[in-house]
Amino acid sequence: LTQWPEQDSPAAATDNEPFSLPQNWQLPPTLPERVSLQRVSLQLPCGDSLCHYQLNGQMTAEQQKLRFALTGFDAADMQQRLTLNGSYETVQNLPLLNVRLMLDDSINLSLHQSLIQQNNLLAEGAVELTISPPSSWLLQQAKAWQLELPADAVAQFTAPVRVVSQWSFDLPEQTDLASISQHITGHWQLDADLPAPFAVPGIGNLQGQLTAAVGFKQGELNQYQLNSKLTLQQPVVPEQLQQRGINSDTVYLDLSADGSNQPQLTALPLSVNIRTTGASQLTLSADTLMNLTPPFSASLKNGKLTWAQPHLTAATGIELEKLKLQSQFNAYWLADSWQLNLSNSEISTAKLQSTEYGASNIKLSATSSRLTGDSVFSALTFKTDMLANAGDIKQAALKAQSWQWQGKLEGTVRSSSTDNLRLKAEGKLSNHASLGLSHQLDYQASVLTLNWQLDDAFLLAGNPFQQSFTDWPALLEFNRGRITASGSVILADTITAQADIALSGVSGIYDRSLFTDLNLPLSVEYKGDTVSVSTSGATLAEIQHGVVAGPLRMQASYVTPANTPTAGKLDIRQLQLLAMGGQISVEPTLLDMALQQQQITVKVDRIDLTKLLQQHPTTDLTGNGLISGTIPLRLNRSGASVEGGYIAAESPGGQLQYRPPTAENMAATNPGMKVMLKALDDFHYSVLSSNVSYDTNGKLLLALKLHGNNPALEAGRPINLNINLEEDIPALITSLQLSSQISDKIKQRVQQRLQQQSAGKR
Repeated sequence: LTQWPEQDSPAAATDNEPFSLPQNWQLPPTLPERVSLQRVSLQLPCGDSLCHYQLNGQMTAEQQKLRFALTGFDAADMQQRLTLNGSYETVQNLPLLNVRLMLDDSINLSLHQSLIQQNNLLAEGAVELTISPPSSWLLQQAKAWQLELPADAVAQFTAPVRVVSQWSFDLPEQTDLASISQHITGHWQLDADLPAPFAVPGIGNLQGQLTAAVGFKQGELNQYQLNSKLTLQQPVVPEQLQQRGINSDTVYLDLSADGSNQPQLTALPLSVNIRTTGASQLTLSADTLMNLTPPFSASLKNGKLTWAQPHLTAATGIELEKLKLQSQFNAYWLADSWQLNLSNSEISTAKLQSTEYGASNIKLSATSSRLTGDSVFSALTFKTDMLANAGDIKQAALKAQSWQWQGKLEGTVRSSSTDNLRLKAEGKLSNHASLGLSHQLDYQASVLTLNWQLDDAFLLAGNPFQQSFTDWPALLEFNRGRITASGSVILADTITAQADIALSGVSGIYDRSLFTDLNLPLSVEYKGDTVSVSTSGATLAEIQHGVVAGPLRMQASYVTPANTPTAGKLDIRQLQLLAMGGQISVEPTLLDMALQQQQITVKVDRIDLTKLLQQHPTTDLTGNGLISGTIPLRLNRSGASVEGGYIAAESPGGQLQYRPPTAENMAATNPGMKVMLKALDDFHYSVLSSNVSYDTNGKLLLALKLHGNNPALEAGRPINLNINLEEDIPALITSLQLSSQISDKIKQRVQQRLQQQSAGKR
């Protein structure tokens, strides 16, 4: 054909006209009187091969009566397997149709439809379908076409399936859809009986009964009934769900509706009950009301859902044991929107396990939740109050204990927007150790903002950080005081974070040192892959590490790249320690921690010699005076050292008395020692100075110069002494700690250190 006939424009215009029944049911005059098909061969791809069939058919059209017949054969044995025949004619210009289909004596389908002109136009019809147990040929064909029919399902299919539907309606003179819906009278009925399990490919083995009836009188619904009790055995569950542990042996579906009490198309009731047995046990029940008049709508009330799952693989490497879910819900569906309300929802699992973490007795509950959206699911809005409990969380960074989160979630999800997710979350995370963290999260325009506030931690009741995190320093203990903190995180193209942390009146132990009343305000910021930490006014009332000193004041800041946290720059603006009546301070300096060695200058100012000597465990030496000086302190990875330090007594000097119990024995064997001991028995000095050096092994060397006299010795003759002193500072501190009133914890650590040193020398 070089040109296909075009439809006339008036006919084309009917495409947009409302539906109505045809006025002319006559067969077209161009229809051939006879058509015959003989031995038509069909080769159809089935599975990995071809299936061969042969068809014969004929059609006759005489005096407005059409008859047709089609027979099909399997080309392998030329046995007739398919029969399709029927007729169409017009009686008083109204149609009468009869069709029958038979497939290998296993499937029989018949259809009857007629329009009869009585007082009104009467539309009557019936459909009947019977499916008997499949023949051996049908089973062979199903296998060839790769339709899986399990052998046990075929064996259980012992009685035929029968489905019958009948209808009879009086139609008004005007047969457009609007007139029919307003004036129709009649009824429709459906009966389905599946007495034995019937294999439905891709679904499972179906068994049960279904009856339905609908009646109208002058466009008004006067009968509405639906009852269904269906059982689906061995349901076909997708492989992806089976791999996660979701499977069922049987599904029970009960539907019931009784519209005897003045049924209306605007409120058709339907009760739904679904129950499954097997590995996955689910129950679902609800009462629905459907409005079948435009605009269509539906409501669902008294909904209840439960689900019990003994084992579930939630994701790769995440396993859940004894999962349970329950919820009550109501739902509403309108022409342009829908809404789902959940109440008393709860999901729990006895155990959650993955390669990196685990938890037990997890429970999530929501007293009230709401989801809303549009009819095409392009937008979803949700809002819920939620409580989450975990009885025991195990993770490398956390100590095993219970955790809880309580808060509110709300947001919007859109499928056709660059800003497709908006989320707000406000709540509080806490654990058994009384660690509490409140937060406010906001996500929109691909930017996440999180503000958080730490509950005040009162350390007298225990340290929640030490009891919560495994990375807490083992040698650090807090036993009183308060910790507060708050901060924010902004996650966009880059991450920005800040936190304000304050330690107030904190006392405790670090290693073998005891500290009291630490006040430390800290400001922490992360921006542009850089971390900065600063304090503007840190104070410490007292520190005990063999000697007692304090208070201490400090102002400093530290800035470092995030990927090399120990290679930053430390800016010391103030570091002052009051000790033994004087002050020890560090000159303001900027230290580059990326360097192998750092040097700072320590100033000693007006240290009271009396208090200094009182710190020493021996009482043989006493004295007075004020000591000042400068000590260049060098720091590297091997430790601390001093070279070129210098200290001296301030004018006018002071007194020293050295009176050891063994003085007489020492003087008896050494005349020079006798003179020196007499001089130091009451030595009035005018000069006391010393060069100071200290190595990384803890050895202190003092080159001491003393100028003065003893008024009782040789009429106060001037005496100049040069004395070299050597002291093992770590051993001295250990001795001071063991001889002082220290806590049992520090004494235990000192003794452990001595044992380790002793074992290392062997």
